[in-house]
Amino acid sequence: MTTDFGRTGTRRRGAASRIVFYLVLIAISLITVVPFLFMLSTSFTKSFTMMSYPPRLIPAHPNLHNYHELIFEFQDGLFPHWFFSSVLVTTGITVGSLFLNTLAGYLFAKKRFVGRNLVFVLILSTLMVPTAVKLIPAFQVARMLHLYGTYWGLIVPGLASPIGIFMMRQFISGLPSEVIEAAKIDGASEMRIFLQIVVPLSKPAMAALGIFTGVTAWNDFLWPLVMLPKATMRTLPVGLATIQGQFVADYGMIMAGSVMTVLPMVVLYLLFQRQFVAGLRTGYGR
Repeated sequence: MTTDFGRTGTRRRGAASRIVFYLVLIAISLITVVPFLFMLSTSFTKSFTMMSYPPRLIPAHPNLHNYHELIFEFQDGLFPHWFFSSVLVTTGITVGSLFLNTLAGYLFAKKRFVGRNLVFVLILSTLMVPTAVKLIPAFQVARMLHLYGTYWGLIVPGLASPIGIFMMRQFISGLPSEVIEAAKIDGASEMRIFLQIVVPLSKPAMAALGIFTGVTAWNDFLWPLVMLPKATMRTLPVGLATIQGQFVADYGMIMAGSVMTVLPMVVLYLLFQRQFVAGLRTGYGR
């Protein structure tokens, strides 16, 4: 009897702890989601409704005026150019970064060469250098290479990252070396081993790295602001900053632009969330 009562009490305490845990998660989710709902609601209304009290998440008279004005009328339709620039730059950085970071991670994980650990430590040490410190030297190098004012000036500096190299090295270190050695015995070249063995086995980590890299490149503001002086070449974060005037801010249009900026990243995460979670769990759990 005592054992039965003890088990019943343990089950009740476990159920109560789960309920508290779920309530905390719901509260955190609401705190996170409500600002996005408010942004979405404001994008369908006039700007002055944002100042109403109490604030309303459901607009009284929703319309698409802000979206139409932003896409077709704002500065003769600059928004489609900004969207194209963001897609182009983000795609270039993400694809190139996945290839180079995975290749570097493979070299540091499975290859033996003089100074390997020292070079890897030096790469990781660049994480301690603030972005503002690197801004002027990076700009000078880009200008000497005639990359200023071009999309390549945004894509090339983002092709490799210490975090990406570290993440891929950690994941590839756990891959079985016997498979690679067997491929070498069969006469496979290094590039064939990398493309046909390492890359397919590294897809979970590459998916997580791709999302990290894509979101970072999509939301980057400072470097595109410095490198792209032409209005038609601006990326979305830089372009949205120009919507707000010196004395007047059209919050409805700003929120419409913010929704259209956030939406692709939300869709990307929803499509690849399983690979993202699997890559984090596998890559950092080794």
